Amino acid sequence: MKIVSRIFGIIAIFFAILFCSMSIYRAGIDKDKAEAELTEAKQQIEQFREQAKTMTGETKAYLDGEIANAEKVINEAPKGSTYLIVQIFLGVLLVLSLAFGYFLFRPNLNTVTKFVAAAVIVTLIVYFASPDIARGKYSGLNSRTLALLSGIPVIVAGLFAFLAAKKAVVKVA
Repeated sequence: MKIVSRIFGIIAIFFAILFCSMSIYRAGIDKDKAEAELTEAKQQIEQFREQAKTMTGETKAYLDGEIANAEKVINEAPKGSTYLIVQIFLGVLLVLSLAFGYFLFRPNLNTVTKFVAAAVIVTLIVYFASPDIARGKYSGLNSRTLALLSGIPVIVAGLFAFLAAKKAVVKVA
C-alpha cells in the first residue's frame, strides 16, 4: 500500500506543479491586463469629462451617468496587489507540493499532518482571494476555478504522503 501511495502521490504532485505554475502565470497575465485596461479606462473617462464640459441637456446628463458607472467599475476592479498576493500563496502551494514529494519517501506523520492542514488553509485563502471575474466565451477558466484546481492536487498529494507516513508508523510499531 505504501508503494501505491507513493505512485499516486507523485502523480498528484505533477498535477499540482502543473496547475500551480499555470495559475501563477495566469495571475501575472491578468495583473498586466488589468493594469493596462485600468489606465486606458481612466484616460477615456478624462476624455469623456472634457466632452461633457462642452455639452448641455440630456446628452450631458447621459454622459455624466456613463462616467459615474465607469468610475464605479474602475473602483471595484481588482488591484495589482490582489494578484500579487494570489501569486505568493500559489507559490506556497507549489512549495507544499514539493514538500509532500519529500515526505512520500521520508515519512514524518506529525509534519505531514500540519502541512496538509496548511495546504487546506492556503487553498481556501487562494480561492477566496482570487478575483471572481467572469470570463468570456473563449477566454478560459475563471481565476477562482483555476485556484481550486491548483489546491486540490496539493491536498491530494498531502493525503498520499499522510498515508505513506501512516503505513510507516504502523510498520515500525
